[in-house]
Amino acid sequence: MNFIKNTHLILLFSFGLYSLQNTAQNTNKIEENKQKVSLEDIIAIASKKSLDAFKAKQQYGASYWQFRSFKASVLPKMNLELEPLTYNKSVLKRYDSGNNIDVYRPQQNLNSYGNLSINQNVKATGATFYVNSSFNRLANYGLVDSKDFTATPIRIGVIQPIMAFNSFKWAHKISPLQFERAKKEYLYELQDIKLKAVNYFFNWASTSKRVELAQENVLSTQKLFKIGKKRYELGSIEKDDVLNLELDVYNAETNLTQNERELEKAESELKLFLRDESPLYSQPQLPELISDLQIDIKEAIALAEANNPEIFNLKIKKMEAQRDLDKVIKENRFDLSLRGSYGLNQNANTFRDAYGRLLDQQMISIQMNIPILDWGERKGNIKTAKMNNEVSEIEVQQESDKLSQQLSLKIIDFNLQRQLVTGALRTSEISKSSYDITEKRFLSGSIDLLRLTSARKAWQAASENYITSLYNYWKFYYEVQQLTLYDFQNKSTISKNFDEILDK
Repeated sequence: MNFIKNTHLILLFSFGLYSLQNTAQNTNKIEENKQKVSLEDIIAIASKKSLDAFKAKQQYGASYWQFRSFKASVLPKMNLELEPLTYNKSVLKRYDSGNNIDVYRPQQNLNSYGNLSINQNVKATGATFYVNSSFNRLANYGLVDSKDFTATPIRIGVIQPIMAFNSFKWAHKISPLQFERAKKEYLYELQDIKLKAVNYFFNWASTSKRVELAQENVLSTQKLFKIGKKRYELGSIEKDDVLNLELDVYNAETNLTQNERELEKAESELKLFLRDESPLYSQPQLPELISDLQIDIKEAIALAEANNPEIFNLKIKKMEAQRDLDKVIKENRFDLSLRGSYGLNQNANTFRDAYGRLLDQQMISIQMNIPILDWGERKGNIKTAKMNNEVSEIEVQQESDKLSQQLSLKIIDFNLQRQLVTGALRTSEISKSSYDITEKRFLSGSIDLLRLTSARKAWQAASENYITSLYNYWKFYYEVQQLTLYDFQNKSTISKNFDEILDK
């Protein structure tokens, strides 16, 4: 009798082992038929097709045209001002010198005016040079009809503030920095897109793995439940073990349903981020580790100081504070400016005579505004500006130190993460082997259900922990790459052909 019972157990163990292996092989075949999508694939699609990529491109475009406008603003400007026809008919008060009284007289005239001018600002001194040519025709109608022509064929002049705030000089210092910041911000946004792609990819990979484990768990619990019922019939296990096996089936099916719902949600979020560019019926392919990559903190901080857009922003803030201080100091002391011009003009009754026998036209003006008594208002304004400038310098230093600290902590996390990933992978492999051995021992009747359940949970937790550690590895890497704008894999500074960005 014992021989027959043992034979049944051996046959039952062999059948159960074969069923579980066959189920695992079928599951693996289904997974192998799916298209593999790597992290690099998701990053490449996101960098081209996502709305974030389009937004970053448009933001750079706005900064590009703003800088183009600045460059155009420092070039000579030509303006044509025309008043082809101005007709006026009215009654105006005039002084009658013969009778020494004011009288009202009708007036009717037709005026035409034109002026062509060229202006050029000078960065070094803040001066404005101009050249213009003007023409005016005035025709009066009434008791006496008359025509009068005034022409200034050419006039050359300069307006030179002396010891005044030079906005042109500061604009030439700040605007190029702002444009460089815009370039770095565009590259920074591209790295932010990569970080988002990492988040979405590993969320998808993690939920896919949980569904895969849940599917295996359902099939395993179903088979174990069938085997358990057979073993109960043979009297090798108790009734409560069978009930626990049945409960495991229900829990496994519920867990599978929940994980499938989470997978659908993760896939939906990924497709929305990629604008429906992700392949259908695909499977995430976990990325390989970068072998022996360690990032030097001092080197990374130096790279951040050269490339990070926040550093450019701090430089601009510091320069703007200096500009504001310079403006307050120069606007709160005496003003002195020089104006001068030389030209040719003439007035005549005919158009031809207006351009003949031209006369010199000269003008020199010195203007001064000297404060005598202001009860300390100007001094207070200058002191306030100096204090604000010092506060700005302190804030710039604080932000710079904060950035360096943030980068250092992320590099420390990254340099430790490779060891954690290696440990998590090894733990996953050991727990899987342990579960396989425990499952065989359970089928042979050597251990109870509690040991099997514990081994299964340990294997599933280790598998999820490996994906989480791998996610942290790549998250830390791309965060460091974003802060430094440096590709540590290829050892090159991240750059783009900015001339082609707006053409695409």
